[in-house]
Amino acid sequence: MPDLYLYHPVFRQTFAVFFFLLGMTVGSFLNVCIYRIPLGRSIVYPPSGCPLCGHAIRWYENIPVLSWLLLRGRCSGCKAPISIQYPMVELLTGFLFLMAYIEWNISLDLLFILIYLALLIIIAGIDIKAQIVPHVLTIPGMACGLLYAYLAPERDLLYAVSGLLIGGGTLLMVIVGFYLVTKKIGMGGGDVMILGMIGAYLGPAKLAPVLFIASVGGILFYLIMRVVFRRGRIANSITTDDIKGSEADLDRVIYFGPFLALGGIILLFVDEAALYRFLSF
Repeated sequence: MPDLYLYHPVFRQTFAVFFFLLGMTVGSFLNVCIYRIPLGRSIVYPPSGCPLCGHAIRWYENIPVLSWLLLRGRCSGCKAPISIQYPMVELLTGFLFLMAYIEWNISLDLLFILIYLALLIIIAGIDIKAQIVPHVLTIPGMACGLLYAYLAPERDLLYAVSGLLIGGGTLLMVIVGFYLVTKKIGMGGGDVMILGMIGAYLGPAKLAPVLFIASVGGILFYLIMRVVFRRGRIANSITTDDIKGSEADLDRVIYFGPFLALGGIILLFVDEAALYRFLSF
């Protein structure tokens, strides 16, 4: 009987608002992770502050999206610009949390899906800004995918393990093959870990469309950024954070990790058969 209340329209609407707000609040924390993890800083302490003037962010300056709008995208201390990345990540996380709740309701599945989404957002944000994929994110992500398959009755642990191995193994073979032909490293080991994590969650059947989305998205993004930013640095052009020492030149990189994350999110909500039908239309 209690489960019936979870499907009542009033409760559904209330929980929908809750998960959207929860997602934006979590998104604020994800921004902290995106900024601090590449710098090797604690994501817990010290409290958030302006990286330029050190101004401690007050609680009312840390309300997701709203504070950025009221501050007009500038620090209240030194008036330095605050990257639009911050409200964008908060809104994106809120939207994805809402979509996940609509799809899985209050359940064990929802818990693991929210972890999956949060990790992919952090990974994509860090890869765009610093061109690294920390194993401290992908390895726990793989473990969560396998644990999800073990605990959820409708999931198959062997299927998740095969997804992890095929996902990581496919990109690893591509890297090795590309190196043998060109003597160059075409992509990083972090991409292998991302696809392994996605495979652990989604299984092997969805890996091909994930790779297709990542490949097309990465190439299109590279071409568009060449036109928009010319010879500038992509990360320097889309963020105001002080991580310039780890940014990669536009001429030397095609962003792949963020588009693997994009593919992993799309295929979470879209059946691969539906995607193939759309692409063949």
